[in-house]
Amino acid sequence: MTNSLRFVCFVTALVCSAFLSSAAYANNLSITNVSLGSRNPTANTVILQFDLSLENSWRTKINHDAIWITVRLYNPATSPANKKLCQISASGLNPSGTSVGNSSDLEISVPNDKLGAFLRPLNYGMGKNISASDVELTIDYGSCGFEDNDTVNASVLGIEMVYIPEGSFYAGDYDASIAALDQGSADSAPWYISSNVPINVDNPSSGGYRYVSNNNAGEDSTGTSFTIPASFSKGYGAFYAMKYEITEGQWVEFLNSLPSAEARANRDLTDGNHKNTDSVKYRNTINCSGTPLSCSTSRPSRPVSYLTWMDLSAFLDWVALRPMTELEFEKVARGPILPIAEEFAWGSNNIVPAATISSGAETGTEIILDSGANANYNNMIFSDGDAPSGVEHQEGPLRGGIFATTSSTRETAGAGYYGVMDLSGNLRERVVTIGNVTGRNFIGSHGDGLLATVSGFEGNATQADWPGIDPISAKGITGADGSGFKGGGWDDQSDGDRLRISDRQDAANASTAAYNNAGGRGVRTYDGN
Repeated sequence: MTNSLRFVCFVTALVCSAFLSSAAYANNLSITNVSLGSRNPTANTVILQFDLSLENSWRTKINHDAIWITVRLYNPATSPANKKLCQISASGLNPSGTSVGNSSDLEISVPNDKLGAFLRPLNYGMGKNISASDVELTIDYGSCGFEDNDTVNASVLGIEMVYIPEGSFYAGDYDASIAALDQGSADSAPWYISSNVPINVDNPSSGGYRYVSNNNAGEDSTGTSFTIPASFSKGYGAFYAMKYEITEGQWVEFLNSLPSAEARANRDLTDGNHKNTDSVKYRNTINCSGTPLSCSTSRPSRPVSYLTWMDLSAFLDWVALRPMTELEFEKVARGPILPIAEEFAWGSNNIVPAATISSGAETGTEIILDSGANANYNNMIFSDGDAPSGVEHQEGPLRGGIFATTSSTRETAGAGYYGVMDLSGNLRERVVTIGNVTGRNFIGSHGDGLLATVSGFEGNATQADWPGIDPISAKGITGADGSGFKGGGWDDQSDGDRLRISDRQDAANASTAAYNNAGGRGVRTYDGN
């Protein structure tokens, strides 16, 4: 590693808003002026410095938002496409080798595996505009295979997250939604999850925990007895969830960072196994071409569709997050409060579809003009925005958080209890199911940035406890058994049943296909730092 290192920075800067039950909005994440400071050849570390700004952030006694920062180094001369995830040099709260720069309202939390850092507000407050110059992280370049004399560039990715606190919650809504969890064949009360201890599921005549099936292929039948082990991520413990669904901009950065042509080909959303075109299709704008394959998007803040379970898993492994379970999905949406029958993610059963986008190109600042609209569903044919460009621009996902404004309520913003956006509608989200033993074997390990390299399987996630892992584990995740869907998508019909928090008709639908209404998001278990 030399002292004359040249750095580039990628940052996912979502120009959109999010809602918290206490009326907080966050948007306009920006990471700029990335540079290299001093290095320590003895410790194999180098100082990474950057400026950070975030508008309308929040911290309350209940929860807060945060930015998940991951850092990759790569040699621009010998392996420009092989961006390797590197560890931070020390873990903990504001550990040695980190600095919040000139900010008085920022703290840095590095988890125990040191694969990234959470930057979050220090002081209580709502609608906070955070700006920090000269933020520092000390990067262990030895952890990602570089030596003292290597010349490297750096790539920095920032993802907006929301802290979901430890605590009890309910799963189910009195049998009002399809296959909703209940306490017995004669008792429609929802499950009450109040700890991380194993959950014994059986078929009592009343009381207890009872599984309700929609009879997907491989799904346990209604009344099946099983145990959800203590190691399964039930939602009781604290974790961070992505504020928005994975975007096209994040996906393009991921694919363009993969080390081989084969890995990129396996994750190419424009191939015959996905949307089968480089043109816009159902508002997916990703285009891939060239040798080596390189992808681009004209709408980086739009959620990315056509994700298979294998695709989602690969992205989450790469960015050191993990999949969300279906129980965590209900916690993120409902919070700790009692369920309402047939409720959506915003805590009521009132729903109004979006139809009219503000005029002009959708560059990330577009809004919805329909009064009271709070969800993207019902196969709406949009007007204005990108819609005049043709039929493929008129149906599909809208940018994340589009319903949140400075005057919106939780309901009109379409927001979950804690401030996570777009949980009902937009894209169906792939989750880990409790509906079969494969899903229940999930123990919540985090990705490590290392994907499969076995010929023919390059670019697959490799976490052994994640659903879909191949019997030959080195091949990575090649299937979807143990996964399913929650939250519904833009093409769900006018009754909106799949959009309801507790709807489970697809919760154990382990499809391996790529759909124009399917995406996802990641989470990360909070380890106390």
